[in-house]
Amino acid sequence: MRPVLPSSRPPTLPRRRRPRLVAVQILPTLITLGNVLAGFLAVSYAVDAWGHTGDPKAQEALWAKAAWMVFVGMVCDALDGRVARLTGAESAFGAELDSLADMITFGVAPALLAKSIAQHALPWLPPKVATVLAMVYVLGAALRLARYNVESARATAPHHVTRVFRGLPSPGAAGVIASIVLLRHEHGLDAIAWGLLAGAPVLGVLMISRFAFTHVMNRYLSGARSPFLAVFLLLAVFLALQQPEATLAGVFVLYALSGPLLFVTGWLFGWPRWAVDEADDEADEEEDDDELPRNEGGEASS
Repeated sequence: MRPVLPSSRPPTLPRRRRPRLVAVQILPTLITLGNVLAGFLAVSYAVDAWGHTGDPKAQEALWAKAAWMVFVGMVCDALDGRVARLTGAESAFGAELDSLADMITFGVAPALLAKSIAQHALPWLPPKVATVLAMVYVLGAALRLARYNVESARATAPHHVTRVFRGLPSPGAAGVIASIVLLRHEHGLDAIAWGLLAGAPVLGVLMISRFAFTHVMNRYLSGARSPFLAVFLLLAVFLALQQPEATLAGVFVLYALSGPLLFVTGWLFGWPRWAVDEADDEADEEEDDDELPRNEGGEASS
């Protein structure tokens, strides 16, 4: 009998299977990608404006295009989530992609737009100062979006309706800057550059604050409402058709101020009912989290 010699070939290892690509829902993903492209175009137009320093009209037109692209991204941001819910296509992939798109369109693009216009209109301003003020806005937007992703788990609970946002939503902050840019372009108000520069860090702080900002869609535009609200909305639409830039600027600036004003009036005269109900929901949520058993690392386990 021949002796069995050990084989010189190395043992074969089990083949590692490649991870499959995540399947995506086409329609809401396309809308979210439209938000990404709108943000990229806004950044691109703001950068291109620097190459037209010798042509003021072309420069102003590019800044206006950048501002309109922010509003295009805002429309896409409002549609993608609703389309996903209507088609039953909500997913973690879509939520992550939406946050990345918002960071471009409502974080980077408005900050770059405010910085470029302020440096052009205020040539004596040191560029480093404009950069730092714009950075406050960008950092506020990043922290706001990250916090929203963490806190939005409660909004997916059955029968829960979000009535308020804690902190200024990033589309609202971006709308302030974009609408002021359009107002400046339409009426030639160069002095507004001061407002853009000073407002950017203020908006960044408001985004990470705990001020209550009403959810306009859930609060005023869903369900049965008073006929006076319909008259008010028709008046707002009429004003928007007559003076779109001024109307947009007024609406977004008032919305950004509504959080601090609500805090002051609530402290002096009492909180509105919808704000009290939301605060009660948050307190119940914190109590539920405290009742969860903790593991050795201190994390809640389900």
